[in-house]
Amino acid sequence: RRRKLAVGGGILTAIGLMTYEIFRIRRQFDSLVDTSAMDYDRKRPDYIYINYSIYRESLRRMQEEQESKTFVNIISHPVEKWWKSMKHSVAWRLLKMAQSSDRHDRVKAVRQLAMVDHLKSWDYQHLAQICDARTAVSLARSNCDLRWFLPPRFLGVMKNPKVLLKDIHRLLEDVQSNKCAATLLQKTFGKYEFQQVEPDQETLHYVKGFRMNTELELLKQCIDVFAHLSEYRDVAERIISEGGLAHLMEIYKIFRDDFDMTLKICRVIANLSVCWSHCEDFFVTGWISVLAQWTRTEDMRMCVTSAKTLRNLDTDDSGFCLYKSKIYPLYPLWRRKRRPEVDVVFVHGILGGVFVTWRQKEGVASEGMRQGGVIKMNRVPGKQSFSADLLESLEGRDKNRGDLSEDWEIVYEDCPEEASPDAMGPFSVSGEEWNAPVENAYSNCWAMDWLQESFPDIRVIGLNYDSTLSEWYSKCHGCGCHITRGTVETRAREFLEQLVEAGVGDGGRPVVWVGHSMGGLIVKSIITQALKNPDDKIRDIGTNTRGIMFLGTPHRGTSVAKLKQHTQMLLSPTMEVREMEENAKSLLELHSDFVGRIRNIYPGVEIVSIAEGLPTILTSFKLSYHVVTEESARIELGDFYRLNDDHLGICKPSSRHSFLYQRLLGLIRRIHEDLQQTEVTPSGRSPA
Repeated sequence: RRRKLAVGGGILTAIGLMTYEIFRIRRQFDSLVDTSAMDYDRKRPDYIYINYSIYRESLRRMQEEQESKTFVNIISHPVEKWWKSMKHSVAWRLLKMAQSSDRHDRVKAVRQLAMVDHLKSWDYQHLAQICDARTAVSLARSNCDLRWFLPPRFLGVMKNPKVLLKDIHRLLEDVQSNKCAATLLQKTFGKYEFQQVEPDQETLHYVKGFRMNTELELLKQCIDVFAHLSEYRDVAERIISEGGLAHLMEIYKIFRDDFDMTLKICRVIANLSVCWSHCEDFFVTGWISVLAQWTRTEDMRMCVTSAKTLRNLDTDDSGFCLYKSKIYPLYPLWRRKRRPEVDVVFVHGILGGVFVTWRQKEGVASEGMRQGGVIKMNRVPGKQSFSADLLESLEGRDKNRGDLSEDWEIVYEDCPEEASPDAMGPFSVSGEEWNAPVENAYSNCWAMDWLQESFPDIRVIGLNYDSTLSEWYSKCHGCGCHITRGTVETRAREFLEQLVEAGVGDGGRPVVWVGHSMGGLIVKSIITQALKNPDDKIRDIGTNTRGIMFLGTPHRGTSVAKLKQHTQMLLSPTMEVREMEENAKSLLELHSDFVGRIRNIYPGVEIVSIAEGLPTILTSFKLSYHVVTEESARIELGDFYRLNDDHLGICKPSSRHSFLYQRLLGLIRRIHEDLQQTEVTPSGRSPA
């Protein structure tokens, strides 16, 4: 009998354990699948029951008010209805005109459409559905209402990264005829194993999200691969033809909250935009809408890069040209009626950048301008830090007035310590100019923010390139093409080709160059190569050069680059560093060739050379060193100045009342005045 009880108890225990296990497994499955969506259709609607007696009096008063306005409504309602219909009809007619075959009519219609701000949201969306690619680009470049653009398709749904990686791998296989593409394909996907994905798993809802760290990291590497390959025009054409824009949109959906990744994607799209004939592909995949939104962001890099992309696609622009990977149009960002009269080109030095080198000298005003990796536009107020003590002392002498007297002359804080005998100023500012109202916001790029105020009809361009001091930190993609692209001559040749595409110096337009450190050497090489070239378009860049400003340029090299043999083996300096050794043969030959051509062939070029007067702190050990000596920064032509600043600060004015900035203004102003004099006939009338 005890045996039967034991067997029965064991059976009951086993049944209980099995029941508990089944219940536990069922709970786990229920937690994986959200079943609330299945109950959506069965959910009964909720109602709010209003006590009519409480609102009876208020409803009665509203009814009386409506009855008192009956006569007015009889007249106003038809008029209001007609007015709304007319506004909608006018927008439709303008949109139809913007899609006509005549470019002049299209430009006028787009200009009027960009000013339309009285429509409802559904009106904008309705018009956006019948908008074509060319009109959408024109509207995006006219700073119009963002409701003109439809959002990208399926913005709330993301593609499975595994499926997306497979599509990208197939795309790279199609373009691997390029040497870099074949190498990067093997390096990126060499160890990755593709897995079969079920059809119902090809898309993932944005709300749910996912965790695929390996695939996400691989997608980030793919963006770097696209950024490198898209610099080649033929590869960019293949990427677009094989659906690369759609793949990039899927990557953007995944990383849309990651600003650094979004910025990289923006640069890839900018590189692809040189294929302007594929404008329809940009429009269909939703990139025109995204680019229009990016042009309104606070970050300067994102704003300029997206505006550059739209400019490449805007074939209706009167000054249509192409800005390739290393050319950034800093001003103007939007479409203009008139073509620019002067081109001002800025070239940074080693370790610099178009969005780094040309910032205002930092102080209290610059705090908060770089938060969360964002370089903000000119919107943060600041003060002229260098003039605080001077203002306090001068205002103390004149207690009756807050401003300085007009007969005062205020010497610039960065006034040169030394200058050549025939050097021109200005070296001071009058009290009247000092008291004039000035926008004191801190600028992350004074070349873009300040020059347009004095010369609205110029074009400001920034050249950008990657550079490092050591091969250990070189941005090598694994294909090895960077090894031969580091010399001054090679970089200048590459820039020269892209500057021709950008129309620099086209039609006799004067060109002004501003080069800092190695950037000055690149400017010299660009001009020299242009003057040697038999092609008229390329030679125009050299012949139309009217002004050059060298900022701390090592014309004869720098002793910092001359390292001992064991130090070179340890640090492994890059090609650009080794090339700038003191009295290097290549630099001396370039300098001799440049001076000879400028002096003998084109003596009308105004040259300004500025040298550093203070040592620069190079390392975290606070070691100071003169990067470019005064002897190396001197040139036999033009004006020479030595400022009380170091190598890094010599290109960063503290405010608009700075000698550096005012000297550049004077150079551009004289060129601008000469241009106006040549356009006017002796009788005082412009030629027909």
